[in-house]
Amino acid sequence: MRPRDMKMVSLIALLVFATGAQAAPIASKAPAPQPTGNDLPPLPASAPAAQPQAQAGNNAAPGATAAATPAADAANNADAILDNAENAAGAGSDVATVHTYSLKELGAESALTMRGSAPLQGLQFGIPADQLVTSARLVVSGAMSPNLQPDNSAVTITLNEQYIGTLRPDPSHPAFGPLSFDVNPIFFVSGNRLNFSFAAGSKGCTDPSNGLQWASVSEHSQLQITTIPLPPRRQLARLPQPFFDKTVRQKVVIPFVLAQTFDPEVLKASGIIASWFGQQTDYRGVNFPVFSTIPQTGNAIVVGVADELPSALGRPSISGPTLMEVANPSDPNGTLLLVTGRDRDEVITASKGVGFGSSALPVASRMDVAPIDVAPRAANDAPSFIPTTRPVRLGELVPVSALQGEGYTPGVLSVPFRVSPDLYTWRDRPYKLNVRFRAPDGPILDVARSHLDVGINNTYLQSYSLREQSSAVDQLLRRVGVGTQNAGVEQHTLTIPPWMVFGQDQLQFYFDAAPLTEPGCRPGPSLIHMSVDPDSTIDLSNSYHITRMPNLAYMASAGYPFTTYADLSRSAVVLPDHPNGTVVSAYLDLMGFMGATTWYPVSGVDIVSADHVSDVADRNLIVLSTLSNSGEVSSLLANSAYQISDGRLHMGLRSTLSGVWNIFQDPMSVLSNTHPTEVETALTGGVGAMVEAESPLASGRTVLALLSGDGQGLDNLVQILGQRKNQAKVQGDLVLAHGDDLTSYRSSPLYTVGTLPMWLMPDWYMHNHPIRVVVVGLFGCLLVVAVLVRALFRHAMYRRRQLQEERQKS
Repeated sequence: MRPRDMKMVSLIALLVFATGAQAAPIASKAPAPQPTGNDLPPLPASAPAAQPQAQAGNNAAPGATAAATPAADAANNADAILDNAENAAGAGSDVATVHTYSLKELGAESALTMRGSAPLQGLQFGIPADQLVTSARLVVSGAMSPNLQPDNSAVTITLNEQYIGTLRPDPSHPAFGPLSFDVNPIFFVSGNRLNFSFAAGSKGCTDPSNGLQWASVSEHSQLQITTIPLPPRRQLARLPQPFFDKTVRQKVVIPFVLAQTFDPEVLKASGIIASWFGQQTDYRGVNFPVFSTIPQTGNAIVVGVADELPSALGRPSISGPTLMEVANPSDPNGTLLLVTGRDRDEVITASKGVGFGSSALPVASRMDVAPIDVAPRAANDAPSFIPTTRPVRLGELVPVSALQGEGYTPGVLSVPFRVSPDLYTWRDRPYKLNVRFRAPDGPILDVARSHLDVGINNTYLQSYSLREQSSAVDQLLRRVGVGTQNAGVEQHTLTIPPWMVFGQDQLQFYFDAAPLTEPGCRPGPSLIHMSVDPDSTIDLSNSYHITRMPNLAYMASAGYPFTTYADLSRSAVVLPDHPNGTVVSAYLDLMGFMGATTWYPVSGVDIVSADHVSDVADRNLIVLSTLSNSGEVSSLLANSAYQISDGRLHMGLRSTLSGVWNIFQDPMSVLSNTHPTEVETALTGGVGAMVEAESPLASGRTVLALLSGDGQGLDNLVQILGQRKNQAKVQGDLVLAHGDDLTSYRSSPLYTVGTLPMWLMPDWYMHNHPIRVVVVGLFGCLLVVAVLVRALFRHAMYRRRQLQEERQKS
């Protein structure tokens, strides 16, 4: 028997054995419980292996009919998972887990609606590399247009181009489901595509743009996947696996194990690791619960000096900065990443081995880390921020495939990008967006009804016809063969107002094409291709970096002003002398947020306690504290309108003089605060507060305080920063948060961060300050009048002397 055949036989035997080892669905996806107090309890033990579950058959329901799922093509896709499956020998196949995901959890923001003009809808999702799928089921529900004909209309379901089943309409029952389809586990790979393809037929016109032809699959449909763990592969080169798999969309939870005595060096090393994982998880978000003992199950990261590591690990032989992957003593399938050394400086060096040397990690479970010299970062050069010194191609921001669409209305093509939010242009001059796009040649589209809509951050900018009428000169040149090289490519330049661009942005392109129909209702092709050219550019080079603070919206969108330097070298974190696990977890989550924002480890940040703040007086400060420890940091809010006393947050009293000064600084604040606002809260019951103000230790520097009376509120504050849905609610200089319920205030004095060329200073000084304009205008008028009076007086004296001389002569 050939080796390949032996592998196939082994794989089939494994799947037959493992299919019967299913477990009950996971009840919830709640984050790991957070410890409270100064003692850090161990992670809770995971639930025992679930009971086997009988496999139900397909459910029938009115509204649609389901075609049987063939398995004849299963062998064609065996190579996709054969390499992983052959490693499954010896896996804990008796420990199976059923994961139930709704299509919404897999990325569907709403129901997947298919029409003749957009017949294809789908989702991408991943399977962790350390898991093997043994069985799966897709349960769908939705509706189909009653105008469709059952004989020639259907929705075909495929997974990675492999047939799963067919949905057919029932005009008498438009709604269907739930319908169940068994999915062959051989179809699953690490990155999967679940597609729904719509073929429409109806009475009368079969024009793809006909609005009566549609089918919809509910976002509440479910995909149930049963997996068993594969034997762990402890190789540093696989990082961030097994702690995080980039093919999985769900939010990541990575436990940290630290000693109960926290010191700045170990916390700095942990922050570097957390920010690197934040960089890897990017938009997904990541949470780092902190514990003092090794978890009973699963994976964790252990950071600390070798002599202080948990006793369950023994005493590993360490000769310098070291990275190691070892088995969890309580779970053979769990992996612990040890970041350690003989002293605290070596622990920091070991953490940099992950943060800056991940591309050179070996295919081994251990590595001795050599010292790494990290060059200091320049201002506004974070790898995630697009340059503001030149036009940037859209092809630099997303893959070319993200700029292409199929169908007459292929949906929104999005181009996300990040930029520092402190941009300023002379007299609010807009930015330029050069858009190039392609549409099919030939008599396919009704040009009068076909267009491309361009927007940014869900705000409409401009529409363009997919095919502009060529001038007579262009037509003549094309006939003689000397037409433009980019014939068929439409090109337009539009402007983007500066106020539409902030930290996290998204360009949006929406093609809306109409088929060119003929008498008798004969449409053109049912599937066409359109694309935005990757050589399209966005140009922010006319901007400068300066803004007025405080403004918590900048923190939520881009971590500003702390991310001005990607390594946070001009920032420091202020923690209590003896922070509990909740505070440390919030600190690591915040460093993960910074790493996800800049795509760079926070190697330059310093960790200090409140009594050592003077050592970092020239830096921006991030304060993390519960109100029970807030007395130590209350003085850092001296320049804000808020005070901390008696374990409560109060609105500070402002004198009449300071109020007049604020009117002169920002007269619009008089209109937005016509009534006095009073804030007094103990920040208990999960309530947290973000306060931002100018540092009392150095002008132009910022203090950001994250405060709560309990750990739940502090953790919620950091999680809010990473949630795009809440960013628009984070404004002003104070945000009170209770879950997703956010309230913003603005009361503190304004200050300026950044610099400008001298010739732009008058524009900045007058910008949006009508009182300053009036004062300068009055002064200018007085000056002009004084000059004119002086000139007229001198002229009158001159004429008087002339008259006197003429009289004497006469």
